[in-house]
Amino acid sequence: MAQRILGLDLGAGAVKAVLVESAFRGFEIVDTARAPLEPQPPLAPSPQGGAAGAAARPFARHAAAVRALLDARGWRYDSAVVAFPGTGGSTSLVTLPFTDPRRIAQTVGFEVEGQIPFDLADVSWDWQPLGVRDGKTELLVAVVRKEELAALLAALAEAGVDPRAIVPPGPAYAALGLAGALAASPVPAAPGAPAAPADAPAHAAGIGEGAAATPAPAEAIVDVGQERTSIAIVAGGACEAARTFAFGAGHLARALARELGVSEADGAALVAAEAGGPALPPALADSATDPRAAEALQRALVPLVRELRATLRAWRARAGQRPLARLVLAGEVARLAGLPEVLAPEVEGTVAPLALASPAYDRIPAAEAPGLALALALALRGHLGARAGRLNLRRGALAFTRDFEHLKGKVARLGAYAALVVVLAILSAGVKVFALSRQEAALDRALCDAETKIIGRCFSNFEEAQAVLRGRGTVGAALPRVSAVDLFAELSEKVPEGVSVRLDRIEITKDKLHLQGTTDAAEHVDTIATSLKGSRCFSDARSGGARRRGSDGKFEFSIDASLTCLEAGRETPGERR
Repeated sequence: MAQRILGLDLGAGAVKAVLVESAFRGFEIVDTARAPLEPQPPLAPSPQGGAAGAAARPFARHAAAVRALLDARGWRYDSAVVAFPGTGGSTSLVTLPFTDPRRIAQTVGFEVEGQIPFDLADVSWDWQPLGVRDGKTELLVAVVRKEELAALLAALAEAGVDPRAIVPPGPAYAALGLAGALAASPVPAAPGAPAAPADAPAHAAGIGEGAAATPAPAEAIVDVGQERTSIAIVAGGACEAARTFAFGAGHLARALARELGVSEADGAALVAAEAGGPALPPALADSATDPRAAEALQRALVPLVRELRATLRAWRARAGQRPLARLVLAGEVARLAGLPEVLAPEVEGTVAPLALASPAYDRIPAAEAPGLALALALALRGHLGARAGRLNLRRGALAFTRDFEHLKGKVARLGAYAALVVVLAILSAGVKVFALSRQEAALDRALCDAETKIIGRCFSNFEEAQAVLRGRGTVGAALPRVSAVDLFAELSEKVPEGVSVRLDRIEITKDKLHLQGTTDAAEHVDTIATSLKGSRCFSDARSGGARRRGSDGKFEFSIDASLTCLEAGRETPGERR
């Protein structure tokens, strides 16, 4: 499903926006816009002697411009990516002597805390890998104070924008190359081979047989804004170095104003005219042709050259003496007359204003491409997703809460908490089992002591001790409590009078009685069994049936009974019931 992604460049003089429709097969530029910032109001003095109002709402003008832009265009978008404005954020290089991502995540915080003058809890920071060399990982770390980031988010919220990511401007430019939005610079073609078209993607240049054996050519993107300049060195769509420093068109305008004795606004108009902007009013036409103006611009560009040289020197110290295939100029003064010639000695390739490839080339005019480069790069960073790098200053308490990554982090934390609860439950169960086992051992020792005192020895089985206490297992317990004479007497007593019966067999075992005999009538068998049931020794007497004998008409029968008086005799010897 296609999504619309908004890229916002919050510049010092204007807000620039690019709306991109992202799909599985690529992207399409939907629209572009820019809205100027309102003039800075006069700063009222505070009781402490400083300026009040500006510090309380430092991004109020940006929020007003963003709101006006969105209201005028009526854009609807799914997510937004914003570059942190100004020079409040900083980037630095951290090198770790290992490549394991888990160890990097565990260690990089300590390295960052040692490089910043703030407590780590007071800043929002993130990192992304730049490359691996000789078993070491090079990281680009971006840091911004939490109060500044929170103020920016609050201002954007007033404009109805909740950005998914806030990134430093330098690393964002790598998305232009990775998405194929940069046009390739004209390079000499091999004999008989066609040259790459000017609007072809930058990564199309040099592709061919044997290209995989050579590293991707490195390019530098230099964005000279109103008050800041960002430099990104990109190779194969990956950022290899990035930094932002204070220098811009405002510095050039102030230098012209000092040299020519004009206002800063007139100096800005002169710089804009030199960069191909609006024509100058007649009152400033003579100042534009003044030789001092060209000399002042040359001197004012010296800090830019110095910073570019230092950036390239630091990059080559890490990446080796690799040539820079070209330098791409972006920003409002990308077409400043004489700027390519000033920067050309620092690179081996060409220096030219930024040019776009299709499909961006079809929707953004060539004259506007350098000024919208950062906004386009931010929108393409959202389009590329995880492929564009993980760097995002919205981390921790200021993280974007409607993101799958944020939800995944919460699920991971909930899983860790659940695992901790399970571990604690297992430990609790183990402690309870240990306590119960100690109680059981104490009870066993107490029982053994009692058996030793009463019986004279400790039994491992309590039932054995109980049997000994009742007399079982002793020599006296083997003697019968009821004799056979007693059983015969009981049997003779319980046979009913007046019943003719002849007992042919009387079998008495240890615990049973078996009778076989004859009687005159079948009903006498039940009478005898019923009478035996009233005895203390034969209370469960049961008849085995009666069968009439043909020889004399008498009935043969059998009766079985358990000797219940044996147990009774053990409990109360000699008692008759």
